[in-house]
Amino acid sequence: MNPYLKRLEEIFGAIDSMYSAALDFYEFGCSGCTDNCCRTKFHHHMLAEELYLAEGLGLLGADKRAEIISRAGEVVRIHNASPEDVRVMCPLNEEGLCILYAYRPMICRIHGVPYEMQKRDGSVEYGIGCYRFMEEKVNEDMGYFMFNRTMFYIEMANVEKEARKNLNYTGNYSRTTAEMILDIAKKDQ
Repeated sequence: MNPYLKRLEEIFGAIDSMYSAALDFYEFGCSGCTDNCCRTKFHHHMLAEELYLAEGLGLLGADKRAEIISRAGEVVRIHNASPEDVRVMCPLNEEGLCILYAYRPMICRIHGVPYEMQKRDGSVEYGIGCYRFMEEKVNEDMGYFMFNRTMFYIEMANVEKEARKNLNYTGNYSRTTAEMILDIAKKDQ
């Protein structure tokens, strides 16, 4: 694994630990959620996340990989033909679980619980959590777990900068997981 992907793996491990602590604090979990986040059209903004996902896809057998690529193509087709908010299951989800859970992008790791993040101008952005969190927890006197995303974003930006430099990649990056999978498949041909 490239050094910047190894660093991304470490950052994701830290994110997972903090997220788990937040879930414990709020006594909250995703199990049984009818608003499954895997149906959300998240856009990922880091090439390094695609490279990391490619590592996971490379571990799958040829048949499973072909199946995922086919599902990714169908998801992209539906997204392109539908309104922005259309909800389609992520091509990596099987029977309610991500088959590349260890390689999932950042937003898949942090969505759901309240957070804060310091912006470049010094202001602080606060997120309230997902729909289910708000529905179940908004009226509870639960306190606040400070899930500050700032350091994670800074660390990931450093990884992204190194990856782009090494690959001579410039420009904007914005892709759904399905689009990332199709890009990976094209590069592997």
